[in-house]
Amino acid sequence: MRAFFEGWKTLATPLSEMVLGLGVVSVFSACAGGGDLPAFEVRDSAGVEIVESFRPLLEGEEEWRVGPEPLLRMGVVEGDPAYQFDGVAGMVRLAGGTVAVADFGYQNVRFFDRDGGIVRTFGGPGEGPREFQSLVSLGLGTGGRIWAYDFLLRRITWLDRRGEMTDLTRLPPEPAMLQPLGALPDKTFLLKQLWAATQVAEATETGLRRDPVAFVRFDPEEARFDTLGLFPGRELFLTDEDGRGVMSTPPYPKNSMGAVWRERVVVGSNDRFELVVLTSSGEVERIFRLPDLDLTLGPGEREEYVEDRVELVAENLRPGVRHGLEAMPFPDTRPAFGALLPDDQGNLWVADWVLTPKTPEHLKVFDSSGRWLCVVDVPERFSPFQIGGDWILGAEWDDLDVEYVVLYPLLKEPANG
Repeated sequence: MRAFFEGWKTLATPLSEMVLGLGVVSVFSACAGGGDLPAFEVRDSAGVEIVESFRPLLEGEEEWRVGPEPLLRMGVVEGDPAYQFDGVAGMVRLAGGTVAVADFGYQNVRFFDRDGGIVRTFGGPGEGPREFQSLVSLGLGTGGRIWAYDFLLRRITWLDRRGEMTDLTRLPPEPAMLQPLGALPDKTFLLKQLWAATQVAEATETGLRRDPVAFVRFDPEEARFDTLGLFPGRELFLTDEDGRGVMSTPPYPKNSMGAVWRERVVVGSNDRFELVVLTSSGEVERIFRLPDLDLTLGPGEREEYVEDRVELVAENLRPGVRHGLEAMPFPDTRPAFGALLPDDQGNLWVADWVLTPKTPEHLKVFDSSGRWLCVVDVPERFSPFQIGGDWILGAEWDDLDVEYVVLYPLLKEPANG
């Protein structure tokens, strides 16, 4: 453990050091949609491109929206278990329309044809090579292969489009607590440390803290990790209860988010709206921002947040949760963004931050150069997992909390058309 943490210090550069010290060399700005305010400004800073957007580039010209009627909807209240979902952990749509769905409750991956008919089920609970103990994510790798990540078993199962296992990648025991972010074209795999377990365990002071976490690449051929960079981790609040350290989540916790964006990696700390585009070796290529985004909490939002957190726990625990939240310091601002979701057109969709299990109502879309294109409203109680040129795939819940896999059309039309 000690050697690994020392390796971070020599191999990785903190995000703050990556960004600070960049000197402006040249500036370019452009207007779109009319008006004097430029839609964005681009400047070069020591070889790093800085893009700042002030309003959506497509504003007044083109509107992107989710169609009202789904193209495909899978799920039942009662009936065939193949169509019952219990915690969708990921999904992908393949060429030809096949949809693969990872289910945490059933610990399996199900394949459905373009019309929603079940074709194959892979996996089930267990520790064998074709089983899962903690299936938490699913995505697409190079060559159309599908990866499924088991958090507790620390392994990646690779499937072909027919649902047959083609490979099994086992991760070393350190670093612990890794969240999968995706497969890179160079056949390495990107993961993020969920929280700095060692630093927290060695903490000697109580209160609010935010330790750096590592984003790492795993090379299956060499069976080793390389550290891409250190970034501000998840905010925690530590208290001392009879000599025992207790870790809690503070109100509106800030964190760093990341994703594989084609051949690059995009990472950002959501205390402000700034995202950093890195090469697979960790070099900064571009930084894009929304400098004027107002994150200030409005009247009543503190009370609303406390009530939402309290309702997440059993009734007998609510007084203690309420007391704990009210004893913590409240920030003045909300997190700037939530999940990062690249589409298959080269754009990056950035969700509003929400308190889980709520789902975001809006996503901001950025093109491949980091310019803010538009804002897309998504249906209530819908969580997107994959986005194409003219469709958006995700999980949806009805009023009874029954879960469905839904494919909606994505419409791109002239504004006011």
